[in-house]
Amino acid sequence: MSIIEHAYRELKAIEPKITADEFSTKWLNKCSSYYRSYKSSDRDMTVHALLCLLLNLKEQAAALRMNNQHQLLHKRANQYASLSDSVSRQLSDKISLH
Repeated sequence: MSIIEHAYRELKAIEPKITADEFSTKWLNKCSSYYRSYKSSDRDMTVHALLCLLLNLKEQAAALRMNNQHQLLHKRANQYASLSDSVSRQLSDKISLH
């Protein structure tokens, strides 16, 4: 499974209502058809898209933890943080291959 598909599925597990268009625009900072286009052509995410995803995941995790003690929000923040760790490793691997 490609990095882009894995990331989308993991994020969908955290946010079941997310669409492919929202994944492309909100999480990858790309046009709405980015995910569909890259998936259908069997290409993987660019380094820029991975960086955007990583930063957006870290920002979301931090925002959920900020000034609250709600257990569910902290659990969700941990899910985002875990996915960001995975994206960080994939980004590192991708950069070291270049």
